[in-house]
Amino acid sequence: MHIDKPDLVILAIVGAILAGVLLMELLRLVISDVYELLARHAKVKQEIQQIQRTAEKLVAANRDTTRMRDQRIAQRFRDTSALQRLEKECEEFERRRVEVWHDLGPPSALGMALYSADIANSALTNGVVAGMETICPLWRHLHRARVWARTEMEARTALENEFALADGFTVTNLRQVQGSAPSGGLAPRGAPVPV
Repeated sequence: MHIDKPDLVILAIVGAILAGVLLMELLRLVISDVYELLARHAKVKQEIQQIQRTAEKLVAANRDTTRMRDQRIAQRFRDTSALQRLEKECEEFERRRVEVWHDLGPPSALGMALYSADIANSALTNGVVAGMETICPLWRHLHRARVWARTEMEARTALENEFALADGFTVTNLRQVQGSAPSGGLAPRGAPVPV
């Protein structure tokens, strides 16, 4: 079979027309899908931006909430510390408001000097002595002792005999009372004791 040039041109034109029609049909199907894909992409992009804005708002709100919570916790800690300090100061004030004095060794001999000391017993103060149903409430207050002795060592020995370390007592701040140096005479009984 023999094809002339004009037939070849006609066949080429017909082939091009068929290819164009086929391409147009394919584009018609594909373009609607492309439009739909582009619309979905724009919608997804818009949703992502909206989610980002919402997430940024939530992060900012959480940051503010966390900052306020931390401020409340810090304020509560400061208030609790101040309250504990005040309670301790009140207890100390109450404890020091009343002084309980113990007198040892009356001034009955020549050459005696007056010594004073602080006495403490944490078990009695806190009321935790085993086997004792009740503890004298006076131990919540400050206890001091007046001791008449010739020397500081003698005063310390008298205090340790009366308030033994084995019983939980501690004797601190032993000092000679000013103006009570040993003298040649007896101090009168019932005379005010300088403290």
